[in-house]
Amino acid sequence: MLLRRIIEHTKAQNWTAIALDFVIVVVGVFIGIQVSNWNEQLGLEKREQVLLRELHGEIAQNMADAKIKGDAFLIGADGARRVLNTIDRGGVPCTDDCWPIVVDLLHASQWQQIISNWTTYDELRRDGLPTDRRIIELVEKYKTYGHQVALVLSVQPIYRTLVRGLIPIEAQDAYWENCYSLEEAIEVYFYPCPAPNDITIDPEKVEDILARPEIVQSLREWTSIARVVGETLTVPQQSLGNDILNRLAEGRKQ
Repeated sequence: MLLRRIIEHTKAQNWTAIALDFVIVVVGVFIGIQVSNWNEQLGLEKREQVLLRELHGEIAQNMADAKIKGDAFLIGADGARRVLNTIDRGGVPCTDDCWPIVVDLLHASQWQQIISNWTTYDELRRDGLPTDRRIIELVEKYKTYGHQVALVLSVQPIYRTLVRGLIPIEAQDAYWENCYSLEEAIEVYFYPCPAPNDITIDPEKVEDILARPEIVQSLREWTSIARVVGETLTVPQQSLGNDILNRLAEGRKQ
């Protein structure tokens, strides 16, 4: 209809009417574009809010996994130090009850990889989100911590292979039965771990393990790494994760 009017006005050489029709067309196109942009922006904001809520859950889960694994590394590091203290004192490691030292030897041999899930965060970044730059900075710093820890743990410790090749299999079976569990793909180690009633451990075999220089050397090397990893996962990374959660909570209040 508007096009027909323009043609009629052109034939009649009604330039004022033509100009007015042109303005109407331009204004209409402009308003249409603006409405489209507003709708697109509104949709993007709603999408960001949904993804940020999901990111909150993603961060919380990564923190929980890191805390459990960090605690596990600290249990292993503490067990290693008890073993090393026994060796350094030069005393007999055990006479009747050798179970605690076997548990410490096996706890110290535990090793896990650090794998975090960043599906939601990656989706946000593909869309150029979050709009809050501070959230990006905090998450990237958190990921850097995880990456550094993952690099340290990229190779299994030598001690792990050495000691597991020396501890009697029946003692290892009892350890896995009583001192370890797998909960939702997360390894959990128990300390203290009560001794099972149906196992006897030869003190001479334990003494032989602790008398081997390669065991002592590799254990000293690994326990320092395990403690640093455990403390990183349970202290600074948890603190940084809480900073992210607080920032996300502040954004929802605005």
